[in-house]
Amino acid sequence: MSFSRSSLRYAHTNGYTGLLYTPKGDFMITCGTDGDIRHWTCISDDDPRSTCLGEFVMCIAHTGTRLLASTDRNTVHAYTFPDMDSDGILMRFTAPVTCLRVCGLFTAAGSEDTSIKVLKGDNAGAETILEGHKGPILSLDLYAERHLLASVAGDGLLKVWQFETGEELKSISGLPRVNSFESASLFGTPSFEPLRGEQLAYALDKEVIVLNTSNWEVAYKLQDDRVSSNYSCCQFSSNGERLAAGTTSGELSIFDVVRRKALPVEAPPSDCKSITCLAWNPANVDELAYCDATGQLGTIFLGEEETRNGLDGELEDEQEDLLTGTGFEFEGADDENVAQPDDGDGVSLEQLKRKVMSNTGYMPDEIDDEQSKHSIASSSVVPSVPQIKLFKQQDAFQPGATPSDLEHHYLAWNDVGIVTAHTEPSGDGAIDVEFHDASVHHALHLSNNYNQHNLASLSRSALALASTESSKLVVIALAAAGNKEWSLSLPDCESVEALVATSQLIAAATSSHFLRLFTVMGTQREVLSLPGQVIALAGHEHSVLCVYHAAGCSQSQQHLAAMLVNVNGLSIRVEQIALPLTPGRQLNWLGFTDMGSPSFADNMGLVQLYRRASNAWFPICDTLKQSSSVSNNYFIVALSERRQIIEAVLCRGSSYPMTNPRPMLQELRMQLPLCDIEVEKSELEDTLLRASLMQWEGAEKLQKETAIKLFALACSSECETRARELIESIACTELLQLAVKYASKRGRIHLSDKLCELLPQLEAVQEARKQQQLLGANGIAATIILPMAPMQATTPKLAPKAMELSASKRGALKRFSNSPNLFKAAAAGASRPSTPDATSALDTQENLFGESESQACDSKDGEQRTPLNSVNPFAMKRKLVDTGVIFGSEKLKLAKK
Repeated sequence: MSFSRSSLRYAHTNGYTGLLYTPKGDFMITCGTDGDIRHWTCISDDDPRSTCLGEFVMCIAHTGTRLLASTDRNTVHAYTFPDMDSDGILMRFTAPVTCLRVCGLFTAAGSEDTSIKVLKGDNAGAETILEGHKGPILSLDLYAERHLLASVAGDGLLKVWQFETGEELKSISGLPRVNSFESASLFGTPSFEPLRGEQLAYALDKEVIVLNTSNWEVAYKLQDDRVSSNYSCCQFSSNGERLAAGTTSGELSIFDVVRRKALPVEAPPSDCKSITCLAWNPANVDELAYCDATGQLGTIFLGEEETRNGLDGELEDEQEDLLTGTGFEFEGADDENVAQPDDGDGVSLEQLKRKVMSNTGYMPDEIDDEQSKHSIASSSVVPSVPQIKLFKQQDAFQPGATPSDLEHHYLAWNDVGIVTAHTEPSGDGAIDVEFHDASVHHALHLSNNYNQHNLASLSRSALALASTESSKLVVIALAAAGNKEWSLSLPDCESVEALVATSQLIAAATSSHFLRLFTVMGTQREVLSLPGQVIALAGHEHSVLCVYHAAGCSQSQQHLAAMLVNVNGLSIRVEQIALPLTPGRQLNWLGFTDMGSPSFADNMGLVQLYRRASNAWFPICDTLKQSSSVSNNYFIVALSERRQIIEAVLCRGSSYPMTNPRPMLQELRMQLPLCDIEVEKSELEDTLLRASLMQWEGAEKLQKETAIKLFALACSSECETRARELIESIACTELLQLAVKYASKRGRIHLSDKLCELLPQLEAVQEARKQQQLLGANGIAATIILPMAPMQATTPKLAPKAMELSASKRGALKRFSNSPNLFKAAAAGASRPSTPDATSALDTQENLFGESESQACDSKDGEQRTPLNSVNPFAMKRKLVDTGVIFGSEKLKLAKK
């Protein structure tokens, strides 16, 4: 008994495709992301009836008299069938409806807003709401007689409900997690046994798990050794005797539920992709229809020849059972326990062998022992070699663009403007360009009938257009006078795969793995070779960032790298940067901040920024944590370091914004993913790190303000060691002065003395940093030697407690702390190293630090009293050790300062 496949038929565009049979089996009805509903009389119907219901239709259901469909208006709409006239709205949601089921008088619908609604009859508004999932609803099923509902959601849970009372009966974890229905490929698809509802099946990994609905325990598991990928959905037949399951690679399994055995099914063709929906024909239990993720429709059926030979197959099974029950074995022909053919009461082993061989179509004239053993060994099932499933390699995309298969979609949306493409049903196309600032340029309307542009990039200087299907590049220089438009054709049938326009450059990555650079007015600037297949391009002024595949994908992630190209006049400099993409995620956006820092975002909303001075990537924001629902996504438009915000569009229940009505931009606050971010200490640390990481006016002032707040918080928490550590790590004398004032006012004399001891060290660090910057500008490597703390006894000493000062001493302390010459006096007493004179030579280390050593020796003879020493009797003697800079290069000398 074997099932054969029909030829695949194009039904809808790429994306999730739904399918059902009408109750009498006279029609197949499909829906897809193109917004159409199609009626098929059979798989060979060459002219199916098509009806457009909106921009997309996610799921459909049939009540017997009406067709229910989910539309782009987040509703469940009813239509007469087959006339397809509108017949009212049954249910409303706040996000698109992803699954529909009708069983008896009940209709159930699940949405990306994580809610499920069950309606009895046609009374709109009287539905029961089931809430408990924390992710988009992927699939559900009903059994009306026992009022049971099973649902699978993106939070990785399968829940079973008693929908009449709203009670949750069972929750099973371990299913795949997704944040949107569009990105899901494994739907789980629970299915109740239709006759008595005693079993519930759902797909998980490479097996179908069947539960007993009386106690919700696992009754049995079904597996098929012929499949090589995970099951995406499953469905019971109308008589409950068979169970069908589809995989992510287009494979299908048909299980005999009674015998719990997989039946042979024809292998899928090469163009069949992940199965999204299954439907059994209620009029013919030997026919199953399916749809895949590319919008194709197909059927599998039990052939007529297989039906006629069904009795032969049953006879063969009975012979196998008979052999198993009598204990006879094929490979034991010479065994003493085997009866001979002449025995009247025994079972002839040779006759049984001949019958089995005749059923398999192979009947030799003479069968010896060796041939028998060989035939039996060859007929045994050889287990298939497990195949490693690799992570899907990402194709090239344009940052700020939406899918091009939509009728109205964005070609580019950034901080300069919006480029929108429109495609009419007649095939005519147009491109509209709008600028956020009207002073940059007026709006443009371009015809797109001939060139069919599907790539665009917009800057303040140019609009670049290209098509992945042609080799022509078109650029409109916005600020030019006279002839603003220029175009050229790429050689050797190259096509543009990624495109970017900056205020100074035009860059195009081609199918030949070339990166071609042009000036805004069309001068060919450079042609670079890319190490791998391009994914995306981004640019800012004279810099271009190209992300490409550095290696093949592993089982859990992609291996990406970035090439940062900087153009300066006729010279060019290229930096290779590794892209730290989180496992299981894809690149979703690529760009530069307003200060020219490279940045990117993945499909889970994590935004990272690259700092060239540190040569490292830093996560600066997790946009999903700022969303009120897990089904919502943010479509990133631009990043601003000056304002510390991310400009994005909130997409409710989807990944891309709608073109009409035009969505509003939202400003998301940048926030590093620190631990315990809701605590005041973590909030101040977040502000301090962002101020040191990013570049904007007032960042240095904000660093000092935040640092002194952290210092005060550490003091109030009785963590003086942490407070001293903070000042020491920042190494700023101005901040040290503020910290000493604060500690003195709070009566923490011991802390203020400890901080004053850091003054020579911090000044040495600052001086060494200046020298390092000077040497770094000249290409000289230097090693900084920080002052060593004086050796102390190994025996630990307890720090003295803060003293209770009299009113006169407190007044003196306040007067000294507020004195502007406080640190000058302290520095003079400590004999800090003096700056070398402008006329002194800096050729050797001895000349650089000779004066400091002599001053240090003089300070040992007579210790000078300072206001700090006078106030605190426990103040330690301050000694300065030698500091300096050792030059790592032997052949380079310092020039005169």
